[in-house]
Amino acid sequence: MSYMNVSLGRKFEKVVAQKLKDKGHTIIYSNFFTPYGEVDIISEFQEKVIFTEVKYLQSSTIINPIFKVDLSKVRKIFLSILYLKKFCNVKDYRIDSVVVYKYKGNLKFSYFEELRLW
Repeated sequence: MSYMNVSLGRKFEKVVAQKLKDKGHTIIYSNFFTPYGEVDIISEFQEKVIFTEVKYLQSSTIINPIFKVDLSKVRKIFLSILYLKKFCNVKDYRIDSVVVYKYKGNLKFSYFEELRLW
């Protein structure tokens, strides 16, 4: 991954974090690293801990945006949650994804809640 992609990814993670705040989330961490990988945003919303994966697509016409979050990534997030449960009180949680893409020159956000391994 090039520096440009990482920089662009961080930019959209900040935009999504602000969108989540606007929806009532309290941001706990951004870019949290565990031995299993990175969790883009960890927030609290309605007494749940929300682990959010952010993906950016330069074009939504090639594939459905949700396919950018594959089973391998969801598995890494689950392993990260198990790791975090050892050190902090994570009882009720869910894994979400927000895919950011441009459509007709405007930024669009697709929210996918409660991603699962099955």
